[in-house]
Amino acid sequence: MVAVKEFAFTLRFTVGADPVMDLFHQYLRLRLRNATCTVTENAMWRIDHVDGPADAIPAFDEVFLNDERCNECLDEHGCSGTREYQVLDRQPAARIVYTYHARIDRCCAVPAVVTDYIGDGVVFESERTGGAYRWRVLSPVETSLDLLFEHLESVLPTGVQLDVNHLGNAERWREKTQPAFP
Repeated sequence: MVAVKEFAFTLRFTVGADPVMDLFHQYLRLRLRNATCTVTENAMWRIDHVDGPADAIPAFDEVFLNDERCNECLDEHGCSGTREYQVLDRQPAARIVYTYHARIDRCCAVPAVVTDYIGDGVVFESERTGGAYRWRVLSPVETSLDLLFEHLESVLPTGVQLDVNHLGNAERWREKTQPAFP
């Protein structure tokens, strides 16, 4: 049996680089955590939990729940996939959002790029706060990730920077003490 590997990276957004990430710059206590993300060859499903100040949630709804734009795409203008967003739970200062993204193979979304590169069996955890979109990925494949990171860097729009945080064993997942949904 191959040991599962972990890699973690952060996409850092400057103000104006992405409308969704601009919300996290504007509302510093706003946080979005991914509870689950499943990617196939041409579709993606995910459930996200967002919480923050009550005045940030209507702005989040307006930007994030717009099915005309891709919240995951690094090349948003080149994305021809279709999206559906559904709010599963509404609280004054929180939302749980289900996303279904069809034709993901036509977009440059991080989960799709990673899955295309590694293959089946990839597990994602992500969090957005401030100007940072942090990813932790479990991979069942022992492979060099240089080409993956080179590809991600080559498609980053202006104002977005990639920082590789960790490559190695998946032991750090044991340290996770916070549930996906509080």
